[in-house]
Parts: sequence; C-alpha cells; structure tokens
Amino acid sequence: MKANDPDYTHIEQTYDDGSEAYSGHFKQPHAFIEPERQQFIQRLPPGSKILDCGCGPGFDTEKFSRLGYKVTAIDLSDRFISLTRKRVPEAAVHKMDMRHLDFPGATFDGIWSSFSLLHIRAADVPPTLFGFKSILRTGGFLFVALHRGPATAWVKTTISGMERDTYVQEWTQPDIESALRASAFDIIGSRPFVREGGRYPLLGILAQA
Repeated sequence: MKANDPDYTHIEQTYDDGSEAYSGHFKQPHAFIEPERQQFIQRLPPGSKILDCGCGPGFDTEKFSRLGYKVTAIDLSDRFISLTRKRVPEAAVHKMDMRHLDFPGATFDGIWSSFSLLHIRAADVPPTLFGFKSILRTGGFLFVALHRGPATAWVKTTISGMERDTYVQEWTQPDIESALRASAFDIIGSRPFVREGGRYPLLGILAQA
C-alpha cells in the first residue's frame, strides 16, 4: 500500500531507507515529551486500548504494552512495521495510512501520535482528525507532537535521527489548536518547547474527544 501522492510516497520511502539509522538513534521513548506521556497515562484506566499512530520503530508501543495497555500500532513504513512487530510481538501492528483508518468506531481509549501527524498536509489534517475522533470512545484522549514554525507551511526538512530530508507540516500554535477545536477536540494542554540538542521548535498537545 503505497501513498498515492508523490510527497507522501517520498515520506514513506525516506523512513524505509532511514529506518535503521532512526531506530539506532532513538532507542527509547522520547524523554522530552515525558510530561505529556505521564498526563496521557494518568487519564487512561488500566487495560485501556491505545493506538500508536505512526509507531516508528516501536519504542512507544513497547512502553505502553509493558504498562499493561492493549496496544495497536500503525505506520506506513514497511521497515518500521517489521521492527515494531519484532520488538513488541504482543502488539497488533498494521501497515496503515492515518488518513484512512480501518477500525470500527469507538475502538480506542487513546491515540498517541508522536511526530507523525506532522507528515500530513494542513489541508488533509481536518479529515484525519475526524478519523481520529471517530475511532476514539467518547471522552477518549489524543496526544500529538509537531514541529512549530513561523507560519503554517508544508516544508522539506531534515529528520533528526536519520539525517534525511522529507516533507513535514510546520504549524503555528494557534492554527493547529484551531484545527483540533474545529474537529470537536477539547484541548487539555498545549506546550511549546525546544528539546535539548534539537534543531526545531516543537509543540505537544493533549486533547480529549
């Protein structure tokens, strides 16, 4: 299942080609979004169902699974799917485009989208968020981590950890918050920050359906 848009196909191929470098660089869950991870976990009852949306090499899938959550992981990269299945054999891992989710309604208690929604163009984000909301139970939680920019713009830039260039959607904080609210999410917390040693301004948002 290849993305049918050349920019999205480029993203998929870039992560396939850079998967070993990325997984070698980022071996553990990102410490710089630990505040949001803790808030996310604290709001989910034991045994909740979590979708790791854009799972990469599976470090968040593994973290949530070890905490006793029922984790489903998706990604577009064949290599990341393979790495996650090997790393977390107890998780359900699928190759899937987050723009076209293939799950029944109200399947999940939480969606974790750590630096994955940033690869979706702004014009495609509202229907993607609608898809997120449709598979969340009422009152479920969504976390997204994104790149901040001086303007909301689709740009080609270097992906940390594998040092390869591909497309990302940079956001201003007001624009992405407006998109979430327009999709009927209530924002619980929105934190702009720069990670130590990082090259981009970042944004972490926790929201509730």
